[in-house]
Amino acid sequence: MQNELEHQAAAYVGQLIFAFSRLDFLLALALRNLTPTQSPGKLNPLIERLGFKDRLDCLQEMVNDTDALTTQAVQTFHAWQNRADKLRMTRNAFVHGRWGMQTRDTLFNASSKLGKSLSGEAKLFTIEELKAEASLATQVLNEFDEWHRKNVIKQ
Repeated sequence: MQNELEHQAAAYVGQLIFAFSRLDFLLALALRNLTPTQSPGKLNPLIERLGFKDRLDCLQEMVNDTDALTTQAVQTFHAWQNRADKLRMTRNAFVHGRWGMQTRDTLFNASSKLGKSLSGEAKLFTIEELKAEASLATQVLNEFDEWHRKNVIKQ
């Protein structure tokens, strides 16, 4: 039973990591596409140094300061960004946290910080909760992909 649970959990955690990784890539691509420059390739080393939150924050500044986007596109981005920022906390737990079994049907995700992990600070997930997190991450990813294609790439 525990082995089966671990396989199910690994599948959902894998979906989460894949969604977060793709979203991180799309954020970088949007930053590059929204930056007015004759040499967008020169931006790559700078964008690659930015973490996930920094990319979100930088993109927000660019969206707010550009005249290339419609008011509707800016509003849609801000609504999406609120969901993405909440998901960012989950992303950090999944990407940087430590995983283990709590009970027969529950996994835990402990903080990546040793002191917090040792103090027992952890979030518990059932398989259904992991499934819901994977679904939410995929939804947020797809919303951004659609926004990016409609409002940034089309330019």
